[in-house]
Order: sequence, then C-alpha cells, then structure tokens
Amino acid sequence: MWLDPPLHPEKTKIVYCKSWINKAEYERVSFDFLGFTFRPRLVKTRKGPYRVCFLPAISQKAAKRIRSSINEWPWQKWQQCDIAVIIRYSRNKLRGWMNYYGEQGKAEIANILFHFDKKLSRWALRKYKKVRTLIQAAKRVNAFRRRNRHLLAHWNRACLQG
Repeated sequence: MWLDPPLHPEKTKIVYCKSWINKAEYERVSFDFLGFTFRPRLVKTRKGPYRVCFLPAISQKAAKRIRSSINEWPWQKWQQCDIAVIIRYSRNKLRGWMNYYGEQGKAEIANILFHFDKKLSRWALRKYKKVRTLIQAAKRVNAFRRRNRHLLAHWNRACLQG
C-alpha cells in the first residue's frame, strides 16, 4: 500500500486564486514558489480594460537576494579597473536573472536590476575625479548605457517590451 508523505504545516497552504472572474474574499491569495510570488495583479488586456489576473512576478525574497548579491561584488577592487571588467564580470549574471525572472514580468526585474545601475553610478563617482555628484555620475552612466545598449540584458530596450 502506498502512503502519502506527511505535509509540512508551514509550507503547505491552500490559496485562493483571486482574479476578475474569481472575486471572493479569502485569507490567503498569494504564495511564493521558485523565486516567484503568485498573486492577483492588475493587467491591461488586449481589448483595453484593466483586469485582475492571478499571475507570477519576482518575489521580494528573490529581489532582496539579487540586490545583496550585487552589493557583494568587488566594487572596491574595481576602483582601479575599466568598466569593461565590471561588464565582463556581471554580464552573464544579469542576463541569467533577466532570462529567468523576466519571463514573467520584465518590468519588475528591470526595476530590481536598476540597483546595478545605481552601484555603477557610485563606482563612477569614486573612479572619476571630475564627477563630483551622484547625479553627474548617473548621467554619465546613462549616456554610456544609451550608446551601448547591447552590452547588458537589462539595458536592451527590446528586451523590456512585450
């Protein structure tokens, strides 16, 4: 006789998939799975009106892990290096996050990867003596990004559409 394994009381929950069709009120309407949070989200339909649909997007826990990973990169060591070293180091990691989490919500992961752009601006502020403020550094990084959209996955405008 086959026995069912016991269910973990904290990990096993019944969740109501609330949407524009399923409108009832329940205690749990979201859950996390494989780095995504599935919950009701407001989306625009093809015909125009906004509807509530039960969809995934990157979870807060995964977003925090990505930001802390970016913070742990050797930014101090790169102070004496060219930007090409940073791009070579980060390109595959950023592309991987963009491919995995961007499959369900490109805008959400692009907003999280904006943290990389902020760190890059802080790096530029410390590296270049002519840059005096963080705003000047951000303008410099943004100009570089506009000229080199192909270098990083989240800089590519075509990647953010659709």
